[in-house]
Amino acid sequence: MTQVDTNDGRSSGNPDAVREALAEFAGIVGANHVRGSDDALSRSSTPYPKRIGGVVYPGTPEEVAEVVRAAGRRGVSLWPCSRGRNWGYGSATPASDDSIVLHLERLDKILEVNEKLAYAVMEPGVTYRQLSEYLAKHHPNLWMDCTDGTPGGSVVGNALDRGLGTTHYADHFGTLCGLEVVLASGDVVRTGGGPPDCKTWNTHKWGVGPYVEGLFSQSGLGVVVKAGIWLIPKPESFVSFTFDLANEQDLPRLVEIIRELQLRQIVTSAVHLINDVVSLAVVAQYPAELVGRTSRLPESVLDEMRARYGVARWSFGGGLMGSSSSVRFARAELRRTLRGLGRLTFLDEFALRGVELLLKWRRRPWLASLIDGGVKAVFGKSPEMLHAAPEVHGVLRGIPSDYFVRHAYFKARIPKPESAHPDRDNIGLTWFAPIAPMTAEHVMEVLEICRPRFERFGFDFYVALLVQNPRSMIVLTCILFEKEDAEETSRAQALYDELGSATTAAGYQQYRTATAGMHKLANSAPQFVSLVRSIRESLDPGHVIAPGKYGA
Repeated sequence: MTQVDTNDGRSSGNPDAVREALAEFAGIVGANHVRGSDDALSRSSTPYPKRIGGVVYPGTPEEVAEVVRAAGRRGVSLWPCSRGRNWGYGSATPASDDSIVLHLERLDKILEVNEKLAYAVMEPGVTYRQLSEYLAKHHPNLWMDCTDGTPGGSVVGNALDRGLGTTHYADHFGTLCGLEVVLASGDVVRTGGGPPDCKTWNTHKWGVGPYVEGLFSQSGLGVVVKAGIWLIPKPESFVSFTFDLANEQDLPRLVEIIRELQLRQIVTSAVHLINDVVSLAVVAQYPAELVGRTSRLPESVLDEMRARYGVARWSFGGGLMGSSSSVRFARAELRRTLRGLGRLTFLDEFALRGVELLLKWRRRPWLASLIDGGVKAVFGKSPEMLHAAPEVHGVLRGIPSDYFVRHAYFKARIPKPESAHPDRDNIGLTWFAPIAPMTAEHVMEVLEICRPRFERFGFDFYVALLVQNPRSMIVLTCILFEKEDAEETSRAQALYDELGSATTAAGYQQYRTATAGMHKLANSAPQFVSLVRSIRESLDPGHVIAPGKYGA
């Protein structure tokens, strides 16, 4: 695999420099918070991760600043990560061999929650589960947004990487307001341009003067040690919905409808429009006789699995929240707009309790077959799909869940675990995520670029169309592969590379990239990368923080 040199002359590969730096770090954070190597963190679900030179775990922003200064003196590079759970994008592994991972999981304090103004201030080690439980206990009138990924992921880390959630606050970077950043010099700066203890640090996103928070998103220009994030006032009414498209040829029309629903603000939540492989990956696994024998399911097997589980070729879901009257209006508009295209199902709190009762009664053997038959007859769904309903409803209102992470085990040799951890279990997956203007023409073009390449390289075409905003749609694909199989891993990397080349040639950029693909940004946008590198030379001339991140 060919990659450009991203060390830029740093001596991170010098074992003596790394060893001396780790020894100095131990004097700052304590010897029990420094490791010369870490097999767990060196693992990544992506192909061919870079090796790490060591790990340091600071416990305070002050320790972060001291570690950064020491790294500069020693001539080694640091790779910051919040929780290391960025599965499918590189986890904690760096873009350059032998960088020392600056792991921020010990910075896990929720520093403030302002209920009147609906925001929180926290450190980067705070997880979605931690924040969700804290709000439920202390501020039940505030909701948060989460991803459908691991509850153990970092709230701040995901936002800085511009991750996408599920509610109308799904643009996670868009809900950040007020950052405290350690620069490569060790200096600490607050964004926003306000005075010390600025009263609007966490309420006025743009501050005064040049807006600089974006410099620390998807970049290595500093280490964010504190951030404000906006929360959601508990709405009067909330309803989730799912929709199964009856005919695949209506997909272009459905894309157009979703755009109009978003532009008209009928549906303001994030929308995930997923294909059959995504649905099956969530509720099922490869048939046992095919595990390890094929990297792509035959169409006949997909047909049988779709029928067994009641899975449509395309389906989407979202949430409606607001006043009771606005939610009633949105429900009526959805029914009107989608009439004749497929099956639309709403789930409110009353219906949710009914589903939960059915799941409880289903544990009784004499009722299970009766309930399963009724669900199949009324909704056309399997028991596994019934189990998914409360999880979908919860995550759409910002309650994190481990349930959806288990999609990564679709073709695994082991059963899906209750607590999924793809890196730990040596599961192979890597995300490829181009973004398109939200018109049927553009979205279908990207699908037609990607689909035949998945087929040609022999992988299941896993794709979710995510509404990034009312004008843009992310075409999120996932390459699921067996890491134990060297040939299949090589094919997965080759597919990833070709997808990148083909979509770039057609004029589509990625909305975020896996670590191994970051260096290619310099080839597709050389003037842009040159500008970012000039900023780095000013802020970090020694390339201390995350060399190679997004090409800089």
